[in-house]
Amino acid sequence: MSVAPLPIELRQQALRALLESDPTQKVLLAQQAMAQAGTLEIAGGLDLQAPPGLPGCPERPELRSHLDVPKRSPFTREGLAALLHAVTHIEFNAIKTV
Repeated sequence: MSVAPLPIELRQQALRALLESDPTQKVLLAQQAMAQAGTLEIAGGLDLQAPPGLPGCPERPELRSHLDVPKRSPFTREGLAALLHAVTHIEFNAIKTV
């Protein structure tokens, strides 16, 4: 199997890593992009379009009431992880609409 060469533009490399379905390969691509981030070009004029079916990008996310999720203290490891996970979803959906 032949592997395509890595793009020289940072956002293209990040998109390639995001689209990778194999977890091991995804990590490798993300680490390579991170290692090269300081030397990669960021083409501001390049219009990158997210392909249809991009992982983690539902057309309309399912909204859930706070009453439908278990209550966890943010002072426990699991509770803090759940809080950070929720905030991450909120921020992710906020930047998608910009």
